[in-house]
Amino acid sequence: MQCSWVVLLLLSGSLTLLAKLSHSPCNESDVAIALSQIINGLQPRQLAILALPSSRLLSGDCENDDTIQVDDFIQRLHELYYKSVIFYDTELFFDYIDANLLGAIECVNLIFHEPDELSARIQERRLAHRLSLFIFYWGARQPPNATRLSFEEPMRAVVITRPRHKAFRIYYNQAVPTGTSQLRLVNWYDGDNLGLQKTPLLPSAAAVYANFESRVFRVPVFHSPPWFWVSYNNDSNISSSSEEPLEEYENIEYNEVNVTGGRDHRLLMLLAQHMNFQFAYIEAPGRTQGSLRAMDDNGELNDSFTGGIGMLQSGLADFFLGDVGLSWERRKAIEFSFFTLADSGAFATHAPRRLNEALAIMRPFKLDIWPYLILTIVFSGPIFYGIIAMPYKWRSRRIAFDVEHMGDLCIYMAYIKEITPCVLKVKRLRRPQPSAQMPPQLFQRCIWFTLRLFLKQSCHELYHDYRAKFLTIVYWIAATYVLADVYSAQLTSQFARPAHEAPINTLQRLQSAMLRDGYRLYVEKESSSLEMLENGTELFRQLYALMRQQQPDDPRAFLIDSVEAGIKLITDGRENKAVLGGRETLYFNIQQYGAKNFQLSQKLYTRYSAVAVQIGCPFLDSLNDVLSLMHLFEGGILDKMTTAEYEAQSRMMTKEQAQQSKELAAVESAQANANTKSNEAKNQPQHTQDNEMISALNLRMLQGAFIALGVGSLTAALMLLLELFYRRLNLAQSLRRCRQRWLRRWRRFKRMLRHLTVRIFALNWG
Repeated sequence: MQCSWVVLLLLSGSLTLLAKLSHSPCNESDVAIALSQIINGLQPRQLAILALPSSRLLSGDCENDDTIQVDDFIQRLHELYYKSVIFYDTELFFDYIDANLLGAIECVNLIFHEPDELSARIQERRLAHRLSLFIFYWGARQPPNATRLSFEEPMRAVVITRPRHKAFRIYYNQAVPTGTSQLRLVNWYDGDNLGLQKTPLLPSAAAVYANFESRVFRVPVFHSPPWFWVSYNNDSNISSSSEEPLEEYENIEYNEVNVTGGRDHRLLMLLAQHMNFQFAYIEAPGRTQGSLRAMDDNGELNDSFTGGIGMLQSGLADFFLGDVGLSWERRKAIEFSFFTLADSGAFATHAPRRLNEALAIMRPFKLDIWPYLILTIVFSGPIFYGIIAMPYKWRSRRIAFDVEHMGDLCIYMAYIKEITPCVLKVKRLRRPQPSAQMPPQLFQRCIWFTLRLFLKQSCHELYHDYRAKFLTIVYWIAATYVLADVYSAQLTSQFARPAHEAPINTLQRLQSAMLRDGYRLYVEKESSSLEMLENGTELFRQLYALMRQQQPDDPRAFLIDSVEAGIKLITDGRENKAVLGGRETLYFNIQQYGAKNFQLSQKLYTRYSAVAVQIGCPFLDSLNDVLSLMHLFEGGILDKMTTAEYEAQSRMMTKEQAQQSKELAAVESAQANANTKSNEAKNQPQHTQDNEMISALNLRMLQGAFIALGVGSLTAALMLLLELFYRRLNLAQSLRRCRQRWLRRWRRFKRMLRHLTVRIFALNWG
């Protein structure tokens, strides 16, 4: 029993000694243990540590229990298999975070310094991002006062306090979705019993921002149908220019505007209902999306934007919708959600006009066919002459029938017969008949024969040889069944359906039209289409140069306020114009003025539009989750919303047309003496315009044939005058001979009449 008590006393003494050693700050720091467990609760990919030598939280004194030994903390961190990098210079630390953000790498940062000085520098360097978490070890019993320090979105900040020994509290600024910068207690660590109260250490952004608890967002907007229909008030801030500097946005008053409808308005209402937030529309500066300022007032490079994108960049707005196109320049200033519209670039021009009917007889063959046709007619005569004249050329050679050639040796058969009259019997050869003579003026006759054959004039067979007959048949078939029938069929089809000019539906044709026909290309100012032209290559660069040369006195005259304004320019029709923009926007606007009056080009390039948010927006992932979970895009919901907007617009147009018809009917009923037919024509102007494309055949369509007949008659008269002039015909002598001939005939007729009269009287009196 005594031995057992001695053993127990020894064991209790050793445990007391071990406890004292464990509490000794020189063996192992409580702060290092707690911080390592807190970091373990985050489970980061890597950890960046900022340990400034001037910080009061770092000390090598083992007796001070409030300080932390960095070496001890890093050792415990590596035992948990976490990578870490430590910085003693603030600029190097910020450069490391910036590099991670450029690579879209999530980075957890532990800072052993008071947040008062560093938070402002983090916001200034634009390092506040949802991918970057800043953990400040405060070391005090209470978190900093909200009036003293505030962490504004999108900065994610964690403050760790130490209210008592081995107890640590974790405060987070994004624990609630209301957007306030107040720190909230989200977790704690107890070194004696429990360790971390819960894991993971921080609430997830998806859970926090799933319900915004009626938070109010500011959304810049401007009139851009079909995305937003905006009605501006009389006191609307029209003078707010889109060229205001970024730092002056805070001094501008933005008026709320009234949005009456639109596809993106419906989308925003759907998101607000699902995520429980409210929104207020404000007028975008300059009523534009915004463009990049290349230079500031001092001539230095500037990466700020104007318009609604500039408001997002400066943090004065939360959302921006309305066909906001994605681009690399915009991506560096703001961020985009999952795309809400997969559109394509296009341009619109006027519908192909009807061609001049005076040239209708020339259009059945295109320009590339006429040269071959003319060459065929020109060379047909010489070929026909060659076929006929070639046998005459062959028969004109002299053939010696009494001479035989054996290589270079010539043997005269007459001499052989003389010396060997009985041995060699030579068969008597026939003397060749004299060859026929070539017809006179054969070449001219062949030329005129082929011309008359192709022009479908009466002509006789020129030569009776079988080769000439075969070639004549070929020419006749080509002239009758190929040229004449094809020409007649195409000419008849063009008279039945009048020809129109070639549509301008490609960039190459647009460029040719701008160079040859003086077309003018317009684009919406501060839009993604303008950025495509400014930063594009090849054809886009050439088109942009041509646009700047449209009006030499004003190089920016090609900019318009909206796509709708460009469609109105085309409707005026005073000159040839084209408008570049999104295909969906162009399609919607041309529906308002009649789709048959416009020509929409092919798809030029793919463009995507999305919801624009501030860079580093903390709830962007939640917004994307909502868009993807609801299958707005894949399920065709956005397409249905767009189609519904089109149908609403068509119904609105139908109501307006019905109202106009009623007004016209009331005016016509008041005019009692008006003609009924004219009244019907006034009531149905649209039908008249529609039937203009299909009209009956009239003489105006044949005016080209009459013009050709007149030209031919004039040419014949000129040829006659030239013939009379060159042959020196005496017109007076010809007329005298003609007069004498008629006088002789008249005298002969009188004699015959007199003789007949005498015979009649003689028979009666006899």
